[in-house]
Amino acid sequence: MIFTDPLFLFVFLPIALLAFYTVANFLGRNAALAVLFVASIAFYIPYGLFSAILLVAALVVNFVVALAVTFLDESKKSRRRIYLAGQAYNIITLCYFKYKIASLLFGPSAGIMVDIAGIAIPAGISFYTFQGAAFLADAYSRDKNVAQFLGQLRSLRSVGAAFCRYGAFVSFFPQLIIGPITYLSEFNPQTRSKRFLRLDPIDLAVGLTFISIGMFKKVVIADNLAPTVDIIFGAAQVGAEIHPMQAWIGALAYMAQLYFDFSGYSDMALGLARMFGLKLPINFFSPFKANGIIDYYRRWHMTLTRVIARFLYTPLSVAGTRYAMFNRLAPVPAHLLSLWFPMLINFQIIGLWHGALWTFCVFGLMHGLWYALETEVRASKWYKSVKAKASPVILGFLERAVFFLPLLLSLAMFRSESVIGGFHLFSQMFGTSFDARSLFNMREPVMMLTIAFSIIYFCPNSVELMRRYRPAIMTYENKSYGLAIMRGLWRPGWVQASYLSVLVLASLYYVSRQPPFLYQGF
Repeated sequence: MIFTDPLFLFVFLPIALLAFYTVANFLGRNAALAVLFVASIAFYIPYGLFSAILLVAALVVNFVVALAVTFLDESKKSRRRIYLAGQAYNIITLCYFKYKIASLLFGPSAGIMVDIAGIAIPAGISFYTFQGAAFLADAYSRDKNVAQFLGQLRSLRSVGAAFCRYGAFVSFFPQLIIGPITYLSEFNPQTRSKRFLRLDPIDLAVGLTFISIGMFKKVVIADNLAPTVDIIFGAAQVGAEIHPMQAWIGALAYMAQLYFDFSGYSDMALGLARMFGLKLPINFFSPFKANGIIDYYRRWHMTLTRVIARFLYTPLSVAGTRYAMFNRLAPVPAHLLSLWFPMLINFQIIGLWHGALWTFCVFGLMHGLWYALETEVRASKWYKSVKAKASPVILGFLERAVFFLPLLLSLAMFRSESVIGGFHLFSQMFGTSFDARSLFNMREPVMMLTIAFSIIYFCPNSVELMRRYRPAIMTYENKSYGLAIMRGLWRPGWVQASYLSVLVLASLYYVSRQPPFLYQGF
């Protein structure tokens, strides 16, 4: 099932809500979380029975390992071995079932190796694997939330209840397929709150608003840009001649398509969770309004950024810094070890996280170099001097203008079917010919792009719109760049309901197409 499926919206969701609040009223927290767990597995089964078995296996393995590292004596060496074995299981299963390593390295000549590693990628495996890995890390570090969440395991029944709580946390269906990746420290306090399990009309109103806005973004905007994107990038892949205006429109169309597709999913995930009385961490916060690549990664796929930084960049940077200090390296090699190499590896992993394609490798390299270079520039005396003298408004405008083009080019490479196709598109974009008729012939995509980028740059995002009701957990503290007068205006009422009904009707008009969310492929 996908969130925009009428079967999900009008059958599965109402049944899940009714069962959850009914059981919560009569049987309490553990039973209600068990309902969420069962509902999440039922939601996931249409993605394939094998995928569901793999999900349950991951839950069982990580739960058993978490019990061991939580309750074993701190002094026992076996505790670390068990933890590393659990994390090895997560990494190996993720790599085996997701990545076609042989295909990446050898192409079609890989033969049977591609067939073995290239079975259908289980939906959401990247997300629930990272969430399970983060839970294990918390368990190993003896985070108080883990012991509190697992509870006193004095009987087989209490172990079963703890497993259902854990299953509900990791496989909660609003976040299961595309995130956000949630920490137990964000989930556990909510389930222990007195507000949890109480049917709150505000939760339903906020949730329905998020769902309506997110569905409109996905179905009406993103999906209507998809045909233009497919045509232009398909032509680039075969090396066809593309008019420069059409090439730019294609690149901009993908930029907007990816934005509204992921933004739409993120809104719907927040809304669905809120209807069950839970807040998820924000995963998307107006990333195209960022003033640079550093700010961008605090706004785009924010929970993935923090998880990879936690497991990869920070350990590498600390190790590089210690090595440089211990060996008294010169400033330049020390700086390379502490910043540049960890940064490049970090972004190469972010690129490959999306899949084993050379275009993702190039994308990761582009963003890694860009991030490290921007870090150096912002730390320089020249930039600090300019920042101290320049108007914040003018400086912000210039930074966002400089940020836009490399982001556009990197996302175009990300979408391209091959590196050659990506560079061919670049060559067509920077051609010299101009023909206004080419622009006129693509007037519908141009109109859609005008609407899309007007929304991106002039309208508040959904979290800003409903900030009065604290709709989600702030992953990072991000500055708002939208028009202040349009932020925080939403209140539940008939006027707002009429606006939302227009969005819903427009979405239902197009919903029969049912294309999956783009990030389901990652």
